[in-house]
Amino acid sequence: MNTQVLVALIGAIGTVFGAILGALVGRSNFFDRLFKGSKFWRLVGKWKSTWQDIDTTDNSLHRELLVIERQNGSRIRGYITMEDKPDKRWNFEGNFSGRFLQLSYYPSEEAEDKLFLDYGCYFFEMLGDGSFKGHSIGFDYERNKIGVSTHRLERIK
Repeated sequence: MNTQVLVALIGAIGTVFGAILGALVGRSNFFDRLFKGSKFWRLVGKWKSTWQDIDTTDNSLHRELLVIERQNGSRIRGYITMEDKPDKRWNFEGNFSGRFLQLSYYPSEEAEDKLFLDYGCYFFEMLGDGSFKGHSIGFDYERNKIGVSTHRLERIK
């Protein structure tokens, strides 16, 4: 086989393969996921969370550390700690849509205090600067009732 025929044959095979690949890529977002990465912002890392209770007369600002350990597409997992309550630790898991972050939290088995009951959920909206604002509702073990709070989440650099 001479060189010109071989080059033409390789070119024809490449063209057919390219057309098939183009048709497959055009019908799905496989190519985007493979080469461009996830469509979701990477939230893994440490976040400073500040909040105020809505349903009490106490207007003090509370703080906690929210650590996102894993993110798989829209799925989020991590834990929460507070400086003023070192014996407490909460785990959380939830979803991130690219704009909204929804998390459910519950007492961690790694907490020193194994008997505290504090369950609830957060609902945040991402702001233009990459921080989040939103609300939480949960069972407040100290007041023995459901509590509602406003929240702000900011990434720790």
